[in-house]
Amino acid sequence: MKKKIITFMYILILIIFIFAFQIFIINSRDLFGIKPNLILISVIVVSAWYGEKVGGIFSFIIGVFTELLFSSFNGIFLISYTIVGILVGYLNNKYNKENKISLVYVTILSTFLFEFIEYLYYLFIYRVYSNMFYFFKQVVISSILNIVIVFIVYSIIHNIIEYFDSRIRKDLSGF
Repeated sequence: MKKKIITFMYILILIIFIFAFQIFIINSRDLFGIKPNLILISVIVVSAWYGEKVGGIFSFIIGVFTELLFSSFNGIFLISYTIVGILVGYLNNKYNKENKISLVYVTILSTFLFEFIEYLYYLFIYRVYSNMFYFFKQVVISSILNIVIVFIVYSIIHNIIEYFDSRIRKDLSGF
């Protein structure tokens, strides 16, 4: 039970940090007209690390916060992040978390899925059509950005989790 509470606290601190970083630092920068999506990266990393259940819950919560902060609560971020989180969590059982190539594939798939859901949403709800070449260009650039950032974030989170897990094991063993 103690480990679950501590894990929840880590995730809550991670959510606060992610939104602060996205709002105050990343939203003012772009690369070829595309802004990095640290929120999507956090969904990928948490879902890849903790699996389908925790990843789904985390991505749902992060989707709600994103809707409240960045949109008029139309549901697009909630749906997109939740679907990506559940899919990545499901794929978590199918590949080795330490395999870097698998992480690249999962990041590309997640970025494509996220962008595609948003593309369909704007197409059907707002009747806004975008050129498919532009869509694929956006997916490729976003994927490259996300892959670079996901390796950095994944390494940091991996080290933090390993550190605190070793401390919990040490505390539970009594040494």
